[in-house]
Amino acid sequence: MRRLLTAGLGACTVLGSVVALGPAASAATLPITAATASSHDGNGPANAIDGDLSTRWSGAGDGVWIRFDLGTVTTVDSVALAWYEGDDRRATFDVELSRDGSAWSPVLSRETSSGTTGGFETYDFTAGQARYVRIVGHGNDSADSAKWTSISEATVSGEPGGDPEPPGQSLGVGGVATPPGAILVPDQDSRYEIDSGGTAADPDVHDCQGNTVRGGILIEADHVVVQNCRVVAEQQYGIYSDDNTDVTIQNNDIKGVEGPGDLNAITFFGDRHKIMYNTAIDFVTGDPGDSHTDFIQTWVSSSHPIASDDVQIRGNKAVGPANPDRDESIPSIHQWLMAEDYGRGGNSGGNTDGMKNWIVADNEMGDSWNQSVKLDGPDDVSITRNDFAGSSTRVMEVTSASTGVKFYADNEVGPDYGSVGMPVTPGEGPA
Repeated sequence: MRRLLTAGLGACTVLGSVVALGPAASAATLPITAATASSHDGNGPANAIDGDLSTRWSGAGDGVWIRFDLGTVTTVDSVALAWYEGDDRRATFDVELSRDGSAWSPVLSRETSSGTTGGFETYDFTAGQARYVRIVGHGNDSADSAKWTSISEATVSGEPGGDPEPPGQSLGVGGVATPPGAILVPDQDSRYEIDSGGTAADPDVHDCQGNTVRGGILIEADHVVVQNCRVVAEQQYGIYSDDNTDVTIQNNDIKGVEGPGDLNAITFFGDRHKIMYNTAIDFVTGDPGDSHTDFIQTWVSSSHPIASDDVQIRGNKAVGPANPDRDESIPSIHQWLMAEDYGRGGNSGGNTDGMKNWIVADNEMGDSWNQSVKLDGPDDVSITRNDFAGSSTRVMEVTSASTGVKFYADNEVGPDYGSVGMPVTPGEGPA
């Protein structure tokens, strides 16, 4: 029997000088997982989401921007902004939405603040699907020639949930429809290589429609979707995405991974990867010997310099064979997910900015050895609604190089794990 993790909830409210920080939301106020900006003067973007009206983000110049990450695609219909010195000057700004952080759609253009309050002002617009909300500043009506845009606090409102996966998508090959214009992939007797891609708004979709690719799939392009392929690896990896941006790997079945060396069903490097609804059941062929077996692996090094941001790992099933006695001759999963950032795990070189903004949700995770998930550097990771169905010493290993990792109580952990390995966050994780 599996156990649903529970944790006690507590609340603490500190009252001092009271300021009304809560805007009147048109729907639900959505959680903002991170804020970034094109520039700042030392008043950084995190100040705009810290709940403190006495701090601010400030940037100079026409077109300066601050971007808010909601963590997942959801429905957005308004923003509430508290402007620094908003009772003394009027700001001019745009509001833009994006699903992927690359292609942007304006929803408000040349909007102006009232100039009468330093508190929240709410700006409604036609609802749209977005993960990212960007405020683009065009300065204010003061005499300051630097054309400052300064925001004390910001919130975003809409309907939680959104559509993190295509409508009707389900597990495995055939679980997602072939879109019009897809590149149809026939049976392949050798590695299938993708060396050109589409755009953020119109990615190239490579759809096997259940056909078999022998020799694995190598992706060397941005804005690519690979789906509905039966992959027989016949090598160390099933699907490999090499330093790309905006790649979706979904609804594939991966088998036949063989060594020696690191054996991975999926290896990826680069930003904005979505790994969703794939299956990898007993995916290693033969005696693994001294090989190390992971379902998903990524790292940062001089040969793979990009620290992967904005990653979604959803709805996958990678299990078996069971190996509670840790017999090295059994080709079981050592770690379901392993991610090592700059300078970690014996690697050197690559970007120093760090991996961040991941969600690992709704997966079934099979047997593992010391831990099911190892995070050595990624920050701001949500682990939610997963079924840990295997066995290991602990579920999670999170090193001191990672911050903001949350393991929510809605994960289900089987009886054959020694411990979770980290504190449990009460309640449900993000959609």
